[in-house]
Amino acid sequence: MLRKTWTSLVWLVLCCWSAQSYSAAVAEKVFADYADALLQVKVLEYASGAKSAIGSGFLLADSDLVVTNYHVVSEAVLFPQKYQLEFLAQNQQKGTLEIVAVDVVNDLALLKTDYKAAKSFQLQQQPPVQGAAVYSLGNPHDLGLIVVPGTYNGLQKHSFYPRIHFTGAINSGMSGGPAVNEAGEVIGVNVASAGNDLGFLVPAAALKTLVEKAVVSDLKQDIQQQLLDNQQRMFQQILQADWQLKSFGPATVPDEIVPFIRCWGTSNVEKDKDDVKRVNAFCNQPEEIFLSSEFSTGRIEMQFEWIQAKDLHPLQFFRRYQFSISQMNADNRAGQDDVTAFSCNNQLLNPAEGQHAKAIFCIRAYRNYPQLFDVAYISASMDHQQQGVVSHFTLSGVDQQIALAFSRKFIGAVVWQ
Repeated sequence: MLRKTWTSLVWLVLCCWSAQSYSAAVAEKVFADYADALLQVKVLEYASGAKSAIGSGFLLADSDLVVTNYHVVSEAVLFPQKYQLEFLAQNQQKGTLEIVAVDVVNDLALLKTDYKAAKSFQLQQQPPVQGAAVYSLGNPHDLGLIVVPGTYNGLQKHSFYPRIHFTGAINSGMSGGPAVNEAGEVIGVNVASAGNDLGFLVPAAALKTLVEKAVVSDLKQDIQQQLLDNQQRMFQQILQADWQLKSFGPATVPDEIVPFIRCWGTSNVEKDKDDVKRVNAFCNQPEEIFLSSEFSTGRIEMQFEWIQAKDLHPLQFFRRYQFSISQMNADNRAGQDDVTAFSCNNQLLNPAEGQHAKAIFCIRAYRNYPQLFDVAYISASMDHQQQGVVSHFTLSGVDQQIALAFSRKFIGAVVWQ
């Protein structure tokens, strides 16, 4: 029995060693075959000549295009008079890069170059099977180009944006590099990491669509149209959905209305010493579209709070209630150069059934994308002196028509008994 166990253990160790050895051999071959087509992408400030950002990029076969992430080159897109792009190849050759097209929704950019490689990357035509070996290439932390083996785990669940779940270490600086199969075909583009060998890739299908797109003359106008098209697709699903509702204290509120909006909740109802009882629910589409290091868009958030204080004087309760209302703000990053100040309107809601409520509807415009707005809405029930329900939502990067349509549906879904 002992001999059989020992034999099995030796066989298991040999199998693991063989698999690791094979993976290392494939990684070495991929890197050797395509090292010339891997580039470091640098964003340089004209005035100082210093690096402002670095990332990775790769040459596509049958073209003079370099692929990288939009977030790597965003400064050069937004401020072309201040920044220039440069590449550094494995053989230390340098050269300039020119932005041809971008896809801010999928975080991709195409750059034109004079540089040629002996062998450039092809796109894989079909996605890999679950568990297939994948090799991510890039330039982590400005330490030089490397290859990281990992595993294909399909598309990220509960996400509006298609992202490949890659089990492997994608580190800072590898953004924009290719992730390839054993044949060296690109299955995706490195885009983000959540740590602990949890990485995400933009699928090759999104890159193929961008490559087939014509050269863009006005990048900012094209970005606005991309954002408009994306929010139309997203909110078409949201507005046409049969919203699921749930009981929430004395109210009824929306729950997980579409698969890519997830909900969580917290409360302190079990804590006897707290004089104010709070029940909170949060629902959001948390994935942002990166526009710049100071500016993001694309988020949706709904927030609800039920507050009850049976032993407080109504005036004390009102102060606590007012503080809760004041804590709710817009959820996306934006500065004064990106958006205008919020313009707000107050109104009293008088439903046919349920409690009265005070509502505030606020909107701010995008300075560089004039058809887009951020919207913030908050309402608070008014008919009780020692309990109340606050409901809140924010939308970032929507047009006015969608903002109004969502507001009407949201207001109709929140009912105070």
